[in-house]
Amino acid sequence: MLQNLHRIILVFNDALRECNTQRKRHTDTLVSWFQSEEMKVAMFLHLLLLLALNTQPLLAAVPEPVVDKQGNPLVPGIGYYVWPLWADEGGLTLGQTRNKTCPLDVIRDPSFIGSPVAFYAEGLGHIPTLTDLTIDFPVFTVCNQPTVWRLSKQGAGFWFVSTRGNPEDITSKFKIERLEGDHAYEIYSFKFCPSVPGTLCAPVGTFEDVDGTKVMAVGDNIEPYYVRFQKVFMNAQENKPSSIV
Repeated sequence: MLQNLHRIILVFNDALRECNTQRKRHTDTLVSWFQSEEMKVAMFLHLLLLLALNTQPLLAAVPEPVVDKQGNPLVPGIGYYVWPLWADEGGLTLGQTRNKTCPLDVIRDPSFIGSPVAFYAEGLGHIPTLTDLTIDFPVFTVCNQPTVWRLSKQGAGFWFVSTRGNPEDITSKFKIERLEGDHAYEIYSFKFCPSVPGTLCAPVGTFEDVDGTKVMAVGDNIEPYYVRFQKVFMNAQENKPSSIV
């Protein structure tokens, strides 16, 4: 009886020692794991610090002066022809589209030199890129209405660039964007993208109407229309046409 009790006590002690050994082994493993993870975190934070100290922040696009074909900055209120890349004609002008009524829309006439276009940037003495602009045709028209550009909705996700705009309205805020590239210094496109969060932001391109008229428009599948600016000669600006349609 005593021998059996002694044997049981020995087995119990052996089991207890094995349990303590296993617990110590697990504890050492757990401590080692935590130390390893702490080392990983420390190395990661050190790497982030090195990156922060040695990497310059990315710079956002900065507005720059828009220039004409001769490389001169555009002057607010001065008339400029807006020509396509491939010709010194076919400029922007005004025309009666849709129901052939007023207001007039902004169109591209391949057979016409174009009408003077003037740009205005609030509080600035030059015309910069990536900045809200008011764009106007400083000419008289048969509609006797303001010729400030305005976005006019024509359907779901589609707008014409029309007139009768108001410089204070968000629908009359357009931007000029320069084409990226070393050889694209004088090449630009228009964009409707008011500096107001949550508003439409899309390029201005051309849309061929049912009668073949090329109307400036914004919408699905409308690609940017790239242009150059040519300053109108002074004598041409002084003689404003009484009507362009």
